[in-house]
Amino acid sequence: MSKILPAIVVTGASGFIGRHFVIAVSEQYRLFCIARRSQKEAGIPYNDNIHWLQADITKWENLLNVFKYIKDQGGADYVLHLAGYYDFTKKENPVYEHVNVIGTRYILELSMMLEIKRFIFSSSVAACKFPPKGKAITEESPADEDFPYACSKRRGELLIKEYSEHFPCSILRLAAVFSDWCEYPMLYMLLKSWLSSNKLMSRIVSGHGESAIPYIHIRDLIKLFIRIIDISDTLPRLATYNASPNGSVSHNELFEAVTRYYYGHGLKSFLIPKPMAYLGLIIISFFGWLKGKKTLERPWMAEYIDKKLCVDASATYNALGWKPTPRWHILRRLLFLTEKMTNYPNDWTFRNEILVKKVAYRKSTTIYDILTESRELLVDKIIQEVISPQNKHRFPNYRKMDRELLKWYITLNYQLVATTVKNRDRSIMPSYAKEIAYRRYIKGFKAREVKDLMLFVGNTMKESLLAKHELKDWGQRVDDYIILTSQLAADEFEDRYEMLESQAPEQIASIKDIDIESLTSSENLKQIVRSLEDIYSNPLAKRPSADVTFKNYGVLIKLKTPNE
Repeated sequence: MSKILPAIVVTGASGFIGRHFVIAVSEQYRLFCIARRSQKEAGIPYNDNIHWLQADITKWENLLNVFKYIKDQGGADYVLHLAGYYDFTKKENPVYEHVNVIGTRYILELSMMLEIKRFIFSSSVAACKFPPKGKAITEESPADEDFPYACSKRRGELLIKEYSEHFPCSILRLAAVFSDWCEYPMLYMLLKSWLSSNKLMSRIVSGHGESAIPYIHIRDLIKLFIRIIDISDTLPRLATYNASPNGSVSHNELFEAVTRYYYGHGLKSFLIPKPMAYLGLIIISFFGWLKGKKTLERPWMAEYIDKKLCVDASATYNALGWKPTPRWHILRRLLFLTEKMTNYPNDWTFRNEILVKKVAYRKSTTIYDILTESRELLVDKIIQEVISPQNKHRFPNYRKMDRELLKWYITLNYQLVATTVKNRDRSIMPSYAKEIAYRRYIKGFKAREVKDLMLFVGNTMKESLLAKHELKDWGQRVDDYIILTSQLAADEFEDRYEMLESQAPEQIASIKDIDIESLTSSENLKQIVRSLEDIYSNPLAKRPSADVTFKNYGVLIKLKTPNE
């Protein structure tokens, strides 16, 4: 891993913008990617320059671990703060405060400790009120909108100004960011309607069709981020920039372009008066509520019908020597979007629906946090059950184990399951189960005993989770995360035992030569558990074709790749 390359801390690395940025620049920079989702779940390929740190930016203790890790890896030069929360309710939500304000302050504190060269903050042009007719938002415009998301971005900008006394900062107010797959929910909603098979719905445009906002292609935005980093030494200590093309694009313009690209000729739209559009939004939202499926369309959206959010980014272009690329303008790029939609409909739908349904605080994160807090108590409970007289026939060999060794072996089983919840990646479980099966077979354990302990650990975790008030309606999700993972390992135990029992005596003799020290030492087990807790959560980041060595575990377990 090169220490020569500049290093960037990227928050929100698993989000739409973060994911595209990380993939695009992973050969140019060392990247410390902070995210709630795992790297695999985010769909980001493994790369030696990517350090994936699964952490919650609203928890300072998480960020202290991040700081220690980054310092150990040579430190960081820049911070690109993309993490943020937004929903479509336009209602107050404590998550705005926790993520967009408190989380931003924590990242600023982390940046001060790391002694970075520049902090880049992603704000939004939506933090500014719509300008009067004929006017445009400039870099000098105040962040004066009053809905919850805008207010949280305004407070974030104030924090940036405060911390600019400690290190240089750049505030970027982003236009609506899209890709060739769309991936911008509001635009996706429009395209889904206009290109549907419903002849009536596909022609509807609200108001006079003059609703307009600016759009920026993700590639242009990435070029802007890189430009700021490249010329950081020449930039002022604090400045605000508009990451946007000049002007805005109306619904009429979008409709004309996308129908021409899709059908081969433009269609005539049906303009729906604002009061009727408002009523339609109420009906769509209501029926979504009845079906238990929240819709993207909300009544508050009618407020913005025929309003124009025009932007003048001329000062940004002059200051940075950067300008949006004409071929990536939304009206030209819609041709690429319609081609993707037509030729890859499943990928198109998946990429966009996952953004629409995204939530601020993932259920898996909540479950993992509870499991971490409860681990010591639950491990003790499991031990007491294992050594109780009523289980002497169920767990005869485990009962004979040294108590400290038994404790850390059960803790390892527990933490492995918990780690799969955090990472949303079960690939570690079959590999672990294969390795344990060999060792337990050599020690004389029966398959049923090994399997039962794994399932018992899983069931104890499940019962504890469902006893929590905040998880009382999450039975199916807990089953998916905990029970299915435990069952996966248990089934692998049985498969391995069947294979071993079918082998000739001389083959078994060779198996007994396996070094079993790594999993028969409580100190080694303790070290493995500590590694599983580590924020650098890529236990299978390196996947050679032969054996996989869990480097994070101190080379204590050597396993075959999961598909072997």
